[in-house]
Amino acid sequence: MRPSLSRLSVPLLAVALLVGCTHTAKTPERPAEAQVPANVIRETPPSELEVLQVQAQRGDPESQFKLGSHFFVAKDYRQAQYWWARAADQGNAVAAVSLAFLYTGRNDPALANQPEMLRYLNQSAAAGNPMAQHVLGSLYLRGEGVPRDPDQARRLYQSACAQHYEASCKAVQALPGD
Repeated sequence: MRPSLSRLSVPLLAVALLVGCTHTAKTPERPAEAQVPANVIRETPPSELEVLQVQAQRGDPESQFKLGSHFFVAKDYRQAQYWWARAADQGNAVAAVSLAFLYTGRNDPALANQPEMLRYLNQSAAAGNPMAQHVLGSLYLRGEGVPRDPDQARRLYQSACAQHYEASCKAVQALPGD
């Protein structure tokens, strides 16, 4: 069976265009005054990621958190863990709650670590992070990984609700005795 002309024409046209591009006339050189002197080195500005990496390596917790988030989105969970831990250990509450989530093992079962999850969740909640307070309150309410303690759950929900964390406000209203 012979291939149809239209099926052959596309690859041939592509080859012809490529060959034609290699035989184009050279563009004239720029005038001497427009050229960069040989002793001047052109530097390309660093990318945002490169700047972030430098700042994170210097110990900036906000940069460490952002770099960890970059790696999390890219699904490099080990690097996310590394950078979020650096930021959390310097008191970054958002990095701590992010790291706690990572330690649930939902994205990577190899990272599941309940004691570390609770450690960073408590750290973030103690620093006033309403999301961490809500999650920790839910754990206390259900007795998951911590002793069941509805009173502690209520306190955590109320603290998060005071910061306008809507899910906690609804949870407080749903608790018995309110």
